Amino acid sequence: MCRLVIFSGTCTKCGEEQIWEDLTQELSCLEAKNNGFFGDCSNGVFQEQHHFDQECDQCNEEDEGIGDVEEAGVEEGLVAHGKRGVDEERSTNSRKKTKT
Repeated sequence: MCRLVIFSGTCTKCGEEQIWEDLTQELSCLEAKNNGFFGDCSNGVFQEQHHFDQECDQCNEEDEGIGDVEEAGVEEGLVAHGKRGVDEERSTNSRKKTKT
């Protein structure tokens, strides 16, 4: 007998009933494997359903309210914390040794 494992539940955000297709598993029995097709056996398919709650794809893709980060704000933040920006030149007063 083949086994079909289905995960279904509700979206944690919108509450809509969902079947999580990416988690569903088709487990063929030896007879079905020999026949070359899932469920192509004398006993048929046993469906096993498991409860699984997760945010659905539509809710997951919605904006989470983070907003856009401005490039200038990031660079100013780095300079304010004492870190050099990428374009900032080094001073000419470096510690390099010169040949004498």
